[in-house]
Amino acid sequence: MELQLAPEDERTVFLDAIEESLRPLMRAVFRYGVSYQDLIGVVRALYIFSLRERYEDQGRPADEARLSLMTGVTRGEVVKLFASRVERDQQRALAAKRTDQVSQLLGKWHDDPQFSTPYGAPLDLSLRPEGMFRTFDQLLMAAGTDLDRETAIDALVANRCAEVHAGKFIRCTTRAFLPVGKDLSKISRLGRLGSALHSTFAHNLFKSPTEPSYFDRTMVSDFPLSESGRTAMLSQLREEGEEFIDGMDRWVSTKAVGFKDEQSGRRYGVTALFFEDITKDDIGRAHIRVPLRNSSINE
Repeated sequence: MELQLAPEDERTVFLDAIEESLRPLMRAVFRYGVSYQDLIGVVRALYIFSLRERYEDQGRPADEARLSLMTGVTRGEVVKLFASRVERDQQRALAAKRTDQVSQLLGKWHDDPQFSTPYGAPLDLSLRPEGMFRTFDQLLMAAGTDLDRETAIDALVANRCAEVHAGKFIRCTTRAFLPVGKDLSKISRLGRLGSALHSTFAHNLFKSPTEPSYFDRTMVSDFPLSESGRTAMLSQLREEGEEFIDGMDRWVSTKAVGFKDEQSGRRYGVTALFFEDITKDDIGRAHIRVPLRNSSINE
């Protein structure tokens, strides 16, 4: 007897897709001690924030009272959610600004001939005026950041970008500013990459006929691979994928004159990743999975 699959509407399939996209993250959920209530709180806040943006785009009232009425969340809780979001956004902006400014300082130290050798090696800088030696204070001024002297030195030393010797001079040890300790940047990168993937799918699903489709292709091996096969596939991707991404980067950098738009333009990007296919045939599922081999939502 042939199994009859229950018909599904788009909403049901979409909810199932959300579950599938979040399933790989459950390992991290348990690893970081995220509770059920934590997850509910994140989704609830996101729904309210997004609903306000939707109302504002439509020119409709989006005050706390209306949002409370539409979501069933108390007005006081809505107010708290927005206040908490403002605080988090400010903290993130401050952390991002400090990272950018330290990176800017390191770039100046390496690229400016006042503070580097003709071969691009950063000079040792004096911590106080001494003869004709360049000073760290001069570098700070030239970099144009608003970092104070002690904060800059502490950040550089703590993250192993520089060393202070005998309390007299500071030596740069690396150009890259990579925070040590808990690598929170890896966790936040998850959000950026996941958001990029989902925004592409949403664009291609709901775009107008006049808008271009965003590139979206996926392939999966036709047969299970051994660990050595996986390693070989990774090596091939690193070689060809990095060459492709670098080529796109160089191509975009040459188009600033013709395409740069500081007023109304937006930033666009390309990402490439290697993944393990965790989908499994499940006769109990209510829908049939679409094969991933060289597949695209545009097709």
